[in-house]
Amino acid sequence: MMISISRRVVAAAITLLVLLIIWYRRDARYRLGSALDNIAADWTDRSPGSGRLPFYPGTVKPPGSNYSKILVIPKLKSEHIGWIEKELPGLNTAVYEVDNPSASLRVPKNKGHEAMVYLTYIIDHYDHLPDTVVFAHAHRKAWHNNFLLDLDTAITIKRLRDERVARQGYMNLRCHLDPGCPNWIHVDRAKVDFDDFRKPEEQRFSPELFQSMFPGHRPPPVLSQPCCAQFAVSSERIRDNSKKLYEHLRNWLLDTHLEDKDSGRIFEYMWQYLFTRNAEHCPAMNSCYCDGYGICFGSAAKLDEWLKKLKVREAVDAELDEAHKQRKDKSAIDEISQRQWTLNQELRAEKDEAYRRGDDEKNRAMERERTWTDQ
Repeated sequence: MMISISRRVVAAAITLLVLLIIWYRRDARYRLGSALDNIAADWTDRSPGSGRLPFYPGTVKPPGSNYSKILVIPKLKSEHIGWIEKELPGLNTAVYEVDNPSASLRVPKNKGHEAMVYLTYIIDHYDHLPDTVVFAHAHRKAWHNNFLLDLDTAITIKRLRDERVARQGYMNLRCHLDPGCPNWIHVDRAKVDFDDFRKPEEQRFSPELFQSMFPGHRPPPVLSQPCCAQFAVSSERIRDNSKKLYEHLRNWLLDTHLEDKDSGRIFEYMWQYLFTRNAEHCPAMNSCYCDGYGICFGSAAKLDEWLKKLKVREAVDAELDEAHKQRKDKSAIDEISQRQWTLNQELRAEKDEAYRRGDDEKNRAMERERTWTDQ
């Protein structure tokens, strides 16, 4: 009799334990689902007090107005950023030395390359942002900067037109579309079709990953924007998203098991969605140069002609190097040198004229993209 009672007690205890486990898991899922639903609703339904719909064209100040600006830079202790103070005196900066635990500006963890710094700055300053926030790397010169700005970040920031940032809300600092645009990261691409040479990061993307970052959002088939995670955003556009969004994304970055290089690269092709809600953001190169930096050739075709001439000049440079290596006679070298000089003169003159054209708002307006507010 005692054995029978003990068995009934044990069976009842096990049943109760199973029921408790089931209840706890269902409650946890409900709480997690509710939290994500709330975040998703907050992201999609947020409406700024100004009456402007989220992610619509922003507010541009009257001509001649000043815009407050800050440069946000992630760096290692080994990287030197003296060029900022020398070339951009007076510019406000927020420098995060990510491998220095004693730095005045710190991140929760050195992870995800520049993404951790960018998100941390937004979270910490969400309620007190300047008009324009520029997010850039610590190096001054890089292959992924703009040819017509001498591949120089200092020149890029000097010539950056705050009016375009205010109007567009989000501006990738790189005008050249390749790599990254168009039709770049296929979220739903079959594994057998991955391009491991040109875009090895593509295999890390998936519909599940996208939804883990943006709960409640339908995963797009393609994500595209020019590389390489340097951009400017208006304070108005940053606050089109709630602070919860940025906190969720930083938590995702902290919790992900992906390698540092992969998690950072994922954000490289998510920023445009975060700040525009467009999965593909590939502005016309001439519009970017003209409206964004005041370098106006007059049309996309005319800018393309200049870039083609630049390629011809580069081929002549290689031809001249080869002629010297082969010790060709003086007349042959002089002939190549003359072609090189002529092309350089033409390129410089056309570039200088594009800079002059860009000083005039009428010329910038001619190459500017049409927006919903244009008549």
